[in-house]
Amino acid sequence: MSRIALVGIIASAFALGSAGCDSGQTTVGGDGSVNTADANKWPYDAAYPYDGWYTSEAPPFEECADYTETADNSYGPVDIIFTIDNSKSMYDEIEEVRANMNRFSQIISDRNLDARIILISCLPGECENTNSHGICIDAPLGKTDGCTTTPPADNNPPAYTHISDRVPSVKGMEWTLEHYDDYKDVLRPEARKHVVFVSDDTDETAAADFLTALQAKDASFADVIVHGIYAFSSKVDACAISESEPCCEFAAPDFTGESAYKSLIEQTGGVSADLCLQEFDGVFDAFAGSVIANAKLNCEWSLPLPPADETLDLTKINVIFVDGNGTGTLIGKVESSADCGGVEQAWYYDDATNPTKVLVCPQTCTWIQGDSEARIDVKVGCRTEVAPVL
Repeated sequence: MSRIALVGIIASAFALGSAGCDSGQTTVGGDGSVNTADANKWPYDAAYPYDGWYTSEAPPFEECADYTETADNSYGPVDIIFTIDNSKSMYDEIEEVRANMNRFSQIISDRNLDARIILISCLPGECENTNSHGICIDAPLGKTDGCTTTPPADNNPPAYTHISDRVPSVKGMEWTLEHYDDYKDVLRPEARKHVVFVSDDTDETAAADFLTALQAKDASFADVIVHGIYAFSSKVDACAISESEPCCEFAAPDFTGESAYKSLIEQTGGVSADLCLQEFDGVFDAFAGSVIANAKLNCEWSLPLPPADETLDLTKINVIFVDGNGTGTLIGKVESSADCGGVEQAWYYDDATNPTKVLVCPQTCTWIQGDSEARIDVKVGCRTEVAPVL
């Protein structure tokens, strides 16, 4: 069963006012009631009574703000490796993968994710085995007219890199490791990593051994998510139930027992799909959904342009983290990233003199990324609260 997190919408609202306010603000709880129980909680002070609780329905800064602008969020890059079994029994499945790759890529692109896709599988005519089937990806993901040339050449870096080599049955994990040097220069250290296996067979490599070896080659695979389209049942077991069982027809002839991919995908929280059902469109939608849901938020937001005849007062900007339950917490400011180690949570400008962005400290970024239904509100118009030193 697929394990796909629901993607929350994280919006940054920028409000701009011509006059600031330093007192008289009302704080509210999640139910809209006045909250005084935590009056001594940071960042409360007598001149600016604000205890850190806030909801978008009744913001404590609303008297200071008369202009709101919603800013787009951006997400970190993603690197996705597809390793496709080229064995004779995989002809129909290879054609389905080919038919879905551009749609998969487009779904991700539509969410403004910077994705690089690496395909390990032989091109038609390069499989070194007449019983094997190759794969070539059409434009726009693949090279324009790359699949109509002789020999075919669909490589289209950096968005799409094709490592053409025949992937035998039971060798998907091994081939992914063996070809690391061929695709390592395409990978980005900061990118979220995904690996997708498509095979009607099992794999000789144990899940734990694969993950250990992959992470030894590249530490950025520490939080890799593995997905797979594989036979949920062996041909022998399926045929023993009934010849009408899907895996009696579509599982590899020599596959027995439980697929090694099952354990690998369960360990990493990926999407599993039964190859025997031959339902590929929905599976690739699920893969794309997982990539989107697990993308890392870039913890920076552009400052708004002030309305005509207004100037942006950099001493009257506040950043508020609003969690998925609607509860808000004011985040204090530090002068620069160098000060992040001395505070619990904080934000700062990209340039203290001529800023264009609001950024948050690494620990605050981790905190924000942990709530997929949260958002950041940046309010302009009230005196900036400074982060207290630990």
